[in-house]
Amino acid sequence: MKNIFSLILLLLFMADALAGHRRWTAADGLPTGEVQQLVELPNGQMLANCEGVFCIANGATFDVVPCGRDQVYHLPRYGNHYAYYWEGDTLLWLRDMYRIFLYDTRLRAFRHDIERKWKEEGLLRAAVMSPDAVPQPTIGQLHSIDSLGLSRTFTCATTDRQGGLWIGTRNDGIVYLSPRPDNVRLFPGSDPLVGLARSLTDRDGSTWRCTAHGVSCEDTTGHVSLFSVANVSGLPFDRTTFIQPLADGRYLLCDSLSTLGYLDTARREFLSLNERLPVLNRYRYFVGACPLDRTWTAVYTQNGIFLLNTVADTLVKFPAAQFIETHATKYNCMTRDSDGRLWIGTQNGLFSVADDTLVTRIEGLSNNCIRSLVLASDGNLWAGTSCGISRITPSVINLGREDGIPATAMMERAACCLPDGRLVFTTSTSRAVVFHPDSLIVSGDPHPVVVTGALANGTSLDIVRGIELRYDENYLTIHFSALDYATPSLTSYRYRLLPLEMEWNVDNSGIGRCTAAYTALPAGTYSLEAQSATADGEWGETTTLAINILPPLWLTWWAKLAYALAAVGAFVLGVGLYFRRRRLKLERLNEERVNRLFELRDEARHQFAQSINVDPRKIGINRDETELVDKMLKAIGQNMDNLDYNIDQLAVDIGMSRASLYKKTQQMLGITPNEFMRGVRLKHAAHLLAESDVAVNQISLMVGFQTSRYFSQCFKNAFGVLPSEYRAGKAQDEASTAEEDGEEA
Repeated sequence: MKNIFSLILLLLFMADALAGHRRWTAADGLPTGEVQQLVELPNGQMLANCEGVFCIANGATFDVVPCGRDQVYHLPRYGNHYAYYWEGDTLLWLRDMYRIFLYDTRLRAFRHDIERKWKEEGLLRAAVMSPDAVPQPTIGQLHSIDSLGLSRTFTCATTDRQGGLWIGTRNDGIVYLSPRPDNVRLFPGSDPLVGLARSLTDRDGSTWRCTAHGVSCEDTTGHVSLFSVANVSGLPFDRTTFIQPLADGRYLLCDSLSTLGYLDTARREFLSLNERLPVLNRYRYFVGACPLDRTWTAVYTQNGIFLLNTVADTLVKFPAAQFIETHATKYNCMTRDSDGRLWIGTQNGLFSVADDTLVTRIEGLSNNCIRSLVLASDGNLWAGTSCGISRITPSVINLGREDGIPATAMMERAACCLPDGRLVFTTSTSRAVVFHPDSLIVSGDPHPVVVTGALANGTSLDIVRGIELRYDENYLTIHFSALDYATPSLTSYRYRLLPLEMEWNVDNSGIGRCTAAYTALPAGTYSLEAQSATADGEWGETTTLAINILPPLWLTWWAKLAYALAAVGAFVLGVGLYFRRRRLKLERLNEERVNRLFELRDEARHQFAQSINVDPRKIGINRDETELVDKMLKAIGQNMDNLDYNIDQLAVDIGMSRASLYKKTQQMLGITPNEFMRGVRLKHAAHLLAESDVAVNQISLMVGFQTSRYFSQCFKNAFGVLPSEYRAGKAQDEASTAEEDGEEA
């Protein structure tokens, strides 16, 4: 048992020794733990040579870069050193014991046109092979390496632009020493700071601590008073779990059996509330209390929260509990800030309550189990979680091992702010984590974002000149980083893909790099914008990556042009067919109309020629012609016996010219106006012959004929018989009709 305890202490010591440091091994992305070379590239990435396998830091881990060992230049003689030499700003010559490599930082790849340059450029060859090309650690670097106990295993060392020390080892990968490694101190459980973090300071400056059988109070002079079952009337005989000063000078106290009441230190009396408020028995375990004003105090437990009226000794529901308890009902800690906001830490989330009803769940924490809350001297809120410490305001920053903060659970309600501004958090192993916020979070200009890698459908891409992909290579993953190796937890990222996204996507994970993933992107041209921000929240310059996803064959511009031309051709053809059909239809309708007109004309001419009645509606095929015929009949009828009435007079009476009248009668009946007038007169004569006994010669005068002979000739031409025969025939027809009627009778 003793050996196990010693082993645990050793492991804790080793963890403390590496606090503020980072380590990369084969389990963290390195191809092997044997690191022979470390070179910082112009963009801030670190190139590591793991015994012939090269990899590049991406901000969080390492990505292997193929070097083509079968295509590199092999030295004729075996060497005993690793070296590198910069040719300009882009070409990096690397030498191991028997090979020469050439890395192009512009192309982000190894080149294989080495042999010609190596043989032709003697000065270059001499520079690469010179002893000066073998990096040697400085005295300061050696001192740091010795302090870490790595003097026997280190192989190389280099200091980056941030001042961080990179140490390569033979078998244990890379150790990174932050430029600010000693800003966090860890104290053992026996240190007074541990007890101070678990105590409470009242308005008088007295320090209160919970004990096994009550509470103790140490005033500002160092005098200690004990309030226990032995000297306080009514005090429960059990361990005190919390004590909270009230505005009226009393203290709200609770023991582990959930006995809640008031401690009057002046009278040394304890008044329990459990008997007068039986509802208190519903709560499993009282965790703590937070006064809201002179009347109300919030009391939080492991299974709920309520408001206690310390004047009237009544309970009411906590307004924000309905929302909070959709996430967790176990409350761990609570405090108020200088703006009056109430902060509530639960087993599953941190909540901010403003105006009693406006509740917000804080996002971006590395761990959502909030164990302790404390206000720093600058008014910012800090939280101890089940895995480290986080700053909450003004923005969420998660601190971890690289910041010197042990990645372990903090103790509930065991944190405080010292008079000198340092913060103290107690871990679950009863150790004190002590630091000053200003020493960990230093504001500064954000580092520019570097795109460290991109994949399409899981395949790595060349991003030197942007990204161009086929339409089916549209599942994109893009990694980028500010390469802040010293304080990655303090760096935030945001990105957006224009024009697909106008709002920023924010990443506060603090792991050192950010990943933007997009699925099923449609063909088009995009621009990925990325920025980083440090702890003060100021966003740096924008890094842009052009992305072009080519359309499929059937969606290319010339295919669309072909579609457009085909559509135009189809439209033109359709319009042509439409107008052709319309023309044919109009021609057919016109032909039918003309045929019908001919039929009507034939019917009118037949009716005029055969019938003794002249009906204007049967002669005219439209309203104008019917009115014209009616005018002509009226004019002729008014001048029926006028022997001198002629066509000129008829034209004047109906308001037409002689030529127009001639044209119209020809169009309607195919006859001249004179033939129309004679026909009308003969038809009237037929009526007179059939209906009267007037003599034929008299009738000829009545219908405008000068001689009966001419009349008889014209009548016979029109009706096929002489007027006398026509009258005789009509008389005979009437006699036959009468005889038939008599027989029927």
